[in-house]
Amino acid sequence: MKKLFYVLMASLVVAGMVSCNKPAPTVKEKTDDTETPTDKPDDKPDDKPDDKPQYEEVEVVLKTAYIEAICDWPEENDWKATRVGETRWDLTYDEYGHILSALVKGDKEKGYEFDYNDDFTICDVNRESDPDIVIYHMELNENGLCTKFTDNTEDPARVWTYTYDADGFQLTASRDGEVKTQYAIQNKNIFTWSRDGSRFKEHKYSTKDNVADIHTSYSEDAGLSRFLYETGLFGRSSEKECTEAKWQDRDTKATFEYEYDEATGGIVREVKYYGGDYDFDVNFEVAKKTIKVKK
Repeated sequence: MKKLFYVLMASLVVAGMVSCNKPAPTVKEKTDDTETPTDKPDDKPDDKPDDKPQYEEVEVVLKTAYIEAICDWPEENDWKATRVGETRWDLTYDEYGHILSALVKGDKEKGYEFDYNDDFTICDVNRESDPDIVIYHMELNENGLCTKFTDNTEDPARVWTYTYDADGFQLTASRDGEVKTQYAIQNKNIFTWSRDGSRFKEHKYSTKDNVADIHTSYSEDAGLSRFLYETGLFGRSSEKECTEAKWQDRDTKATFEYEYDEATGGIVREVKYYGGDYDFDVNFEVAKKTIKVKK
């Protein structure tokens, strides 16, 4: 019995020594194909939404050249200056339809270049003759429309702000916080725009579509030239072609006639008459282009 007791004690001591000398478990080194707890199966959709905008390609009719009003007023109209001339801007766009340049062959003083930041929230405009000087600075909304416009050609620089409706029509134009003009939109056409809040210019339309977004109707009191409206950065034009414009407190009216591009239906010539007399005409070249638009 005493011998058996000594044998059992010896066995327990040996077992304790083996247990104490057992090495600690090692951590397996992570390899490229090791699945971590945060890994998701391939067939499980990612919970994080894709915040990148999605685009689709659409075919539109764009202005590719814009020829300034060609005027030939009779000399007997001494309240007008006789002028015959034209300036042709050749227009280029990026893949999304943003205007990039409006250049005049042989005259860099009249050519414009448009420089956007990466997310198209800022657009600076310079003359082709001096690309380092910003003549217009614009802040753009998510739809690419100018909400704040700084005109550095004025001294001091003038700052305008603009608001738009859900369809992209300009609704108000303000300078130094004061509303200078307001639009009223009916059936996706400019019905009136105001001057000093008391006078209103009213417009009439045909049933023909205004293909290529020609800006016959626009407020003259919004701090913008016709050229800037034609860039599309300050809102869309009326859906139909304008046939008549008249101040509500006057009898004399302006009327418009148009010529069209047979291939696209786009307006290529707008002729304005005032009180029945020829006033001026504006000319365009248009073409079908494929651009990317947000879905």
